[in-house]
Amino acid sequence: MFKKLTTTAMAVAALTCGGQAMAEHYVGGNISALNVDYSLPKDADLVALYGRLGTEFTENFSGEIRIGTGLDDDKLYGTKVELNYFYGAYVRGTIPVTDAFYPYAIVGFTRAELEYKVPGLSVNDSGSDVSFGVGTDIRLTANTDLNLEYMNYYDKNDISVDGFSVGFTYRFY
Repeated sequence: MFKKLTTTAMAVAALTCGGQAMAEHYVGGNISALNVDYSLPKDADLVALYGRLGTEFTENFSGEIRIGTGLDDDKLYGTKVELNYFYGAYVRGTIPVTDAFYPYAIVGFTRAELEYKVPGLSVNDSGSDVSFGVGTDIRLTANTDLNLEYMNYYDKNDISVDGFSVGFTYRFY
């Protein structure tokens, strides 16, 4: 319950604090190569697509929400593994290195649902966890960025979901 409340509060704060003089908003989309590790000899490799909506409160601090879904699944010991959805709220701390290179650290909460299928049976497993990662925005034009990121979305109950993503961001006032 506490994680749901915190996630909702962070999302509302990210969307409603945009009226500040320094605030700049952004939208984006990323494609992600995810690794689902079950502490077994083999991992599941999934592909996900997610959208991002955020607000830069200062040059060094922003908040964003993400909503995503799986695009490609994998088989693990005869069981089809799919990512049905994930969503979360995050804060980012950025250090501008140059006018075009903005590395950051990110932390927040993610809720996700995986689905496992064998012929005649389907089981959904969902959960929430603290998420963290590092990335960089590379400024391409005055309003667009290339985004590269590594994120650990979930790591508990002997299941870990993490991966790399690449995407684009459009900033507006």
